[in-house]
Parts: sequence; structure tokens; C-alpha cells
Amino acid sequence: MLSPLFAIGQISAPDISFSAGKGLTFEAKDKTAKLKLGVRIQPLLVVNYRDFENFTDPSLNEVQMLIRRARLKFDGYVFNSKWVYKLELALGNRNLGGTGEHTSNGARLILDAVIKYEFAKNSYVWFGQAKLPGNRERVVSSGKLQFVDRSIANGRFNIDRDMGFQYHGNYKAGGNPLNVALAISMGEGRNITDFNSGGLEYTGRLEYLPFGAFTNKGDYFLSDLEREQSHKLSVGITGDYNHNAVRQRGNQGNYMITDQGELYTQSLSSIQVDALWKYNGWSALGEFFYRTSPNPFVPDSLGNNTSDAFYVGNGSNFQMGYLFKSNWEMAGRFSHVNPEDGVDLEFGDQTQYTFVVSKFLNGHALKIQSDITYSVYELIADPEWQFRFQIELAL
Repeated sequence: MLSPLFAIGQISAPDISFSAGKGLTFEAKDKTAKLKLGVRIQPLLVVNYRDFENFTDPSLNEVQMLIRRARLKFDGYVFNSKWVYKLELALGNRNLGGTGEHTSNGARLILDAVIKYEFAKNSYVWFGQAKLPGNRERVVSSGKLQFVDRSIANGRFNIDRDMGFQYHGNYKAGGNPLNVALAISMGEGRNITDFNSGGLEYTGRLEYLPFGAFTNKGDYFLSDLEREQSHKLSVGITGDYNHNAVRQRGNQGNYMITDQGELYTQSLSSIQVDALWKYNGWSALGEFFYRTSPNPFVPDSLGNNTSDAFYVGNGSNFQMGYLFKSNWEMAGRFSHVNPEDGVDLEFGDQTQYTFVVSKFLNGHALKIQSDITYSVYELIADPEWQFRFQIELAL
């Protein structure tokens, strides 16, 4: 028999609200459930120039227009605000790739699918698929970046999403925020349907904010949109150990296969250090990455190293910008990756210099960005210029 609560005519209409960037929200009047719906679109134009002296040679120039990201987001709580959920789906082809036997030959539609429970004040346990507690640039949403996209250092060394358990706690040290995150995950990335091919992945992160909390959680979006009235700083360090990893970058990249068609495993250890500072329209982010392995090279049947290797080495990223009162921003970025010798036979060391101009029409919910990047490669004689133009719209 149905409870009288659900009898026709006794269900109260939910409270409904809507705002750009925060989505459409439905919340039960008795606070037993909440659902927030969000949509994001990022159309992108990319133009690459390999030689400025030969503009007319089509083999040296590339033009690309695509939907860089298209997302559906659902989050809220059920029963009470201690039981939180998040579901984020990818619709763009750039995010659906990587299909194969390890994903049951299905598109990798799910980005986040996680349930969180607050078992004590400011202490949460998660179970599901979500971003691991890695470097700042990665855990900040792709819709809240300072540049058109993340740096090459992040691309080579971040630890991305995985399936498993996480613990998050918000504490105080010296009267200022101290955030702790721990994770135990599969170690093979998102949307894997196989049994574990290697070992598990273990991650820990600490963040300390010595000058107090940022305004409106400003440590988790880039650019100083809040124009902090006092100096704000968040320093973070992540340690990660992927035991018997089977993919090139731990839980990302190609599976490592021997010449006999068998999976090759190798444990990877990573350290990531970052610091984010904001004050009165100014912002700066610095990051350092280091990943190592006892022997990153896949051996052949005779025990000799082949050219296939886990991506190990170090990288760094530094960016700084100023947001004018007109909500125009200019920022510059230096990013560098230094793989161990023989690990990257296509590019070797890579260095990028990027300059971006952004116009925030409604914060990160509606912005127009254009950046230009100069790239230098150790193993490619000619440098490369890249121009990008992007619009971010979030509802």
C-alpha cells in the first residue's frame, strides 16, 4: 500500500530555481531530495602553422573546427543532504574515444558517476567513478580554466579519473583550512568493464590554505573573478602509486603489450606539487610533476628493451594573469615536459609558451577565449605555432 505521502494531491511542488552556470534545480520542500541539471558546450577552432615562411603550403598548415566538449551534468542529494550524487555524461566524440575490449567495445559515455556520504562533519566517503585527487589544473573543471585548455605538462602527467573509493576531509591547521583526500582505485581509468588487469592505484593529497579560504571556493576555478581583497594561497601535494600499471600513463594511454601479445605491467610512482595564488584580479598557478618506474621499457622475448615505454619523467607549468575591471583578462603560460631518455621518440622534450585573451560575459558560464601557442620540440626541427578560439557556455 502506498504511503499517504505519495497519495495524489498530497505531493508538494518542488522549489525550482535556474541560473547560468548553476543549472536548473529542483528541490523537495521537505529537503529530502534535490536534482540539479546542467549543460555545457565548448565549440573550438584550431589553426596550426608549422612554418610561418610558407603559409601557402597546405601540408604545413592545419585547420580544425570541432565540439571540444559537450556535457550533461546531474547532481544533488537523496534522503538528506548527507547522501550526495553526481553524474556527468560526455557527448562529444573527443571524450567518447578509447573504445575496445576493456570497455566492452562501448563508448566511454560516463565521466563521473559517484555517490558521496558525509559520515561525520566535513568528512566524506565516495564510491564510484570520479577524478582522483590530483594536481590543481586537473581537478579544476575544464569549464573553469584560464586558458582554452590545460597544459602539456598536465596532459602527460595527470592521474585523471578512475573507479574506486575516496575519502575527503576538511580540517583546520593553525586556524586555516587543511584539506585531505585519499583514494584506492582500479588504476586503469574510466569506464573499464574488465576485471583488473594489473594492480590497484593508491592516491593521497594535502592542501593547505595559509591565508584562509578563497571567496566562493575560488581555489577551484582559475582567474580571479572574485577579485580577492586579501592575498589567498592554496598549496597542494599529491602522491600516487599505481601498482603493476598496464597503461602507458598509469590509468591513461595505450595498454602496454609485449611482442608475444601479453599485457606488460610496471609500477609507477608519481609526485605532484602545485600552488594557486590570487589577489585583486591577479592570479598565478605553478605546478611540478614527477613520475618514475624501475624500468619503463617493455622488453621483447629476448629480454631487450623495445621502443614501447611507460611515460616517465618530469614536467612543469606556470601561468599568470590579470583580470581587468572590464572583465577582460590577459594571461601567459610556460609549460615544459622532460621525459626520460628514449621514452618519447616522437617529440622528446617539449616546451610551450602560450598567451591568452579572455572576455568573461557571465563568469565562467559564458566566456570567449583566444590563445596563441609557440611550441618547441627536441626531436622535430621546426617549431610550431597554434591559434585557438573557443566559446564556453554553461547552463
